Amino acid sequence: MKTCRLAVLALVFAACTADPAANWNEDQRAVHATMLAWSGAASRGDSAAMWDMLTPDSQDWFLRELTGRGGVQETVRQLRAALEPGSLAPPTEQERVRKVLATLPEKPETMTARDYYQWRIRSDLVPEKTARTAQLFAKTNIRDISVIGEKATVVLVSGDPDRYSFKKVGGDWKFDLPPSILRALETVRRQESGEE
Repeated sequence: MKTCRLAVLALVFAACTADPAANWNEDQRAVHATMLAWSGAASRGDSAAMWDMLTPDSQDWFLRELTGRGGVQETVRQLRAALEPGSLAPPTEQERVRKVLATLPEKPETMTARDYYQWRIRSDLVPEKTARTAQLFAKTNIRDISVIGEKATVVLVSGDPDRYSFKKVGGDWKFDLPPSILRALETVRRQESGEE
């Protein structure tokens, strides 16, 4: 009886410590490989490689954040106007504007979407944050990788966010925008094309 209980406990322990990726299919392994490549690029500070791992929709989102209505370029242009000679902005407002400008790219009008993305994530490419990314994307922190056609969702055991979206582009899995942002992007595109 005691031997039987020990055998059952051994089986339970083995099941709990089994490799979570043991039953992943080819696409699930490929999605995880993209996550590991991302983590590696982040730890090297290679934001150019990270940009290349984004879907075209994700890249378009950063372009719109830079150049779109109310985007970074427009914001910087408006803020600079408050600092021009002859501006009616009081000194306290000018000081506030200088502080805000210090948090934005110096010359956004010369930036491409890729430049802007690289500028935007530079604060994430520090050892503490890249180490956290490696932990987040470790096999042991992955609850599920769900693949439906050309799209995939990764659910993490712990993390904020705890879900990541992927899309297959040209045969490679790339990081995609979350569904809510994709819907917002599609709405903007429809409005631009006059469909709404």
